Amino acid sequence: MSYTDLIMDSIKADLEIVTQLVSVPEGDSLVMALRRLDAVAKESALPAQLQHYLLRRSYVKALAWLENPELPHQR
Repeated sequence: MSYTDLIMDSIKADLEIVTQLVSVPEGDSLVMALRRLDAVAKESALPAQLQHYLLRRSYVKALAWLENPELPHQR
């Protein structure tokens, strides 16, 4: 698994927590997941559309994009 794959998996896991698709794991918190998403959005060289969604806190759209990057932009 590449570094990029690890980053994308981490983003997806945090998005699933924030969108309440999964329960917050023990030892973690919603605030911590939000902080990680904010940090990766500002510091990483992400695909433009994903970065756009994360910077604007459009977490449902970001998760949908991760599931299928070919989907057209949703309003």
